[in-house]
Amino acid sequence: MEDASKPAGESRVRRRTFLIDSKFQLKYTLIIVLVGVLVSALLGYFIFKLNLENRELLGIEAEMMAHVEQIDSKSMYYLFGFVGVMAMFLFFWGIFITHRVAGPIYIITRYLGEIRDGKTPDVRPLRKGDELQPFFDVFSGMLDSIKQRNEQEAKLLMKLASEVKDKGGDPLADAAKALAELSANKQS
Repeated sequence: MEDASKPAGESRVRRRTFLIDSKFQLKYTLIIVLVGVLVSALLGYFIFKLNLENRELLGIEAEMMAHVEQIDSKSMYYLFGFVGVMAMFLFFWGIFITHRVAGPIYIITRYLGEIRDGKTPDVRPLRKGDELQPFFDVFSGMLDSIKQRNEQEAKLLMKLASEVKDKGGDPLADAAKALAELSANKQS
């Protein structure tokens, strides 16, 4: 679809916004990150504690102890680095995954708002990879049913308005006009 304000041949640039519902997405992403960091930190603590117990059981000499402590502190830096990298990975992964849920919810909410305002929305399919596909298919089917029902009711109302206008004379002319307006509203 081309933007009318742009010269012919120039395509519209699509920008992807990953934070569609920032409250929802950040809440669950931070929960994922927090759980990942806590599990890693707890596991790292037990590994470090086990390492200290093993060092005591081995009875390492004093001159070797300085070298072992240096290796232990290096291991701790690696552990903190790993937890930091994992937290960043989980954060970006969480935003990406919640984007696949927040997008369909955003679209469905927008369509429900249009229905509330008396409009029947034109449904576009979800993006490939979005979650909630089966739910959206049922929702789209519901909207198609509403459109069909509105079209049938509009035809019936138009027919009725025509008959009332033709056979009713002046007293029913206002009723026929109201039925025609209702029919046009249903068709739109």
